[in-house]
Amino acid sequence: MSNDVINWLLEDNNPAMKYRTMTEILGESADKEPVIAWLNKSLPDDWMERKGLWSVYYLTAFAECGLRFEDIPLKKDKIINFGNENPFVYGCGDYMRLRALVRLGLGNELEVADIISKLSDKQLPDGGFLCLHRIDKLKYVPKSCVKANMLALLFCAECKKQGIKNDIEKPLLDYFWKHNLFYKSDDHKTLMLNAREGWRTIDTFYPFEVMRVGLQNIVESFCALGYGNDPRLQEAWNILNEKQDPDAKYILNGALTKSYLPKERVGKPSKWVTFYALLAQKERDNHAKSR
Repeated sequence: MSNDVINWLLEDNNPAMKYRTMTEILGESADKEPVIAWLNKSLPDDWMERKGLWSVYYLTAFAECGLRFEDIPLKKDKIINFGNENPFVYGCGDYMRLRALVRLGLGNELEVADIISKLSDKQLPDGGFLCLHRIDKLKYVPKSCVKANMLALLFCAECKKQGIKNDIEKPLLDYFWKHNLFYKSDDHKTLMLNAREGWRTIDTFYPFEVMRVGLQNIVESFCALGYGNDPRLQEAWNILNEKQDPDAKYILNGALTKSYLPKERVGKPSKWVTFYALLAQKERDNHAKSR
């Protein structure tokens, strides 16, 4: 882990990155007040009135900055149901919201814990998930949706970090192993999500959203779950390492057109991508030492 890269992450221009590097990479205490001020300045004035998808994104913004539910200017029950008027339907947005709630420290709250306890009831035979409104229209058992599955993977990784048990992890991991992480199960040369460059599952995309999760977050999730040294993850490591520049910083391949966090420049070194790559390395190495 390069000292120059760490010092770059610790610069003051991204307080969230500085905070998470200090607390999660270096294991040191840090002041979160600059993070709260920085994030509040970047959010729209009416963010607390938003509903639907953007309510999920704003919860995720707080979670991604390393903050807790106490740092959000809403009551606990309002955070859990923030901008959400629909039941949990096992889709990508639902898992993104659930992951944020767990990371914010609300995973053991009764309403959230009840959802987590029932997740396996709707897990499909291939180990993944599909929105209930889509399943209900079909007269056969469908394949699951990789978009929902990627967010479910991030959720499982967060549960592992928070010490929260769930029953969906193993079948979900089997789904990804069967697909060699990114590819069609019957053709390991064809990507499941083969979009334009920068928006594929093998690209460093950030911040993640309901349609896309960047390679660095996928790799970090597997490392958090204890599979950082698994040979089946080696190809993903190889692809991720190819994203480094000569200074060992990781390049951003793609980003949201309208982001819920201050944007970085595509094609340039990304602090967020670099942070997640380093966090993945730390989790991989720590797991190897503990065995």
